[in-house]
Amino acid sequence: MLFTNLVQTNLRTKFLGQHIEYFTRLKSTNEEAWELADNGATSGTIIITDNQFGGKGRNGRVWLTVPNKGLTFSIIIEKKIPAKLSGWLPLLAGLSINKALSNFDIDISLKWPNDITLDGRKIGGVLCESKIKGELLYKIVIGIGLNINENKEELDPSLESIATSLHIYSEKIFQRERILAQILNEIEPVIEKFPENINSIQTDWSSNCNHLDKNIAFNHGSKMISGIFKGLGEDGSAILKVNQSELEFHSGEIQ
Repeated sequence: MLFTNLVQTNLRTKFLGQHIEYFTRLKSTNEEAWELADNGATSGTIIITDNQFGGKGRNGRVWLTVPNKGLTFSIIIEKKIPAKLSGWLPLLAGLSINKALSNFDIDISLKWPNDITLDGRKIGGVLCESKIKGELLYKIVIGIGLNINENKEELDPSLESIATSLHIYSEKIFQRERILAQILNEIEPVIEKFPENINSIQTDWSSNCNHLDKNIAFNHGSKMISGIFKGLGEDGSAILKVNQSELEFHSGEIQ
């Protein structure tokens, strides 16, 4: 069981995590976050569960979790942000996770647009959703899933070559409450300063990207796109060098 009072003891935030909704079992923290947000939950509210059984990934994929071992939580944010900058949200979240885990001697890497990797394998991801009025986002939910204390035997065997956990990598058991608190401590000032801090986010994210100037491939509609990842565009898009041309791709366009 995750202890919310221990999370809050380790917080240095002004609003993130000051109110935490904990569930022993929940289909999806993002879905619950939206229900709470639509019913007046305050900005900074955290929704967390020890057993998420219907978590969502990008493009409707399922995010599988092991009960009481990982971190699955969502953050409600109320802030007006230009909708064209929504692509930066998973990037700033990933960067904040990177900085938080460095306090536990874990050096993760980031994969565009929303993957968290360790030793070449995925340990987590970010799913950002938002509501728009005109050209502005006004409500945002940032969902984060991380593999923390899972054993090798507990992960899906079909994912053994591509997924891992902090425990598998380090052979240590981590206090999940401290990790959650540290993530919130790191992400709050980044969100507060956004979008004025885009340049620093771009620089820091790129320095922690595991495929800068390397070949990557993804599905774009009915086509497989392959190219050299050259960096981030002004809106958080991916810039790929494809057949001597530099093209931009947005996270909502790929699979």
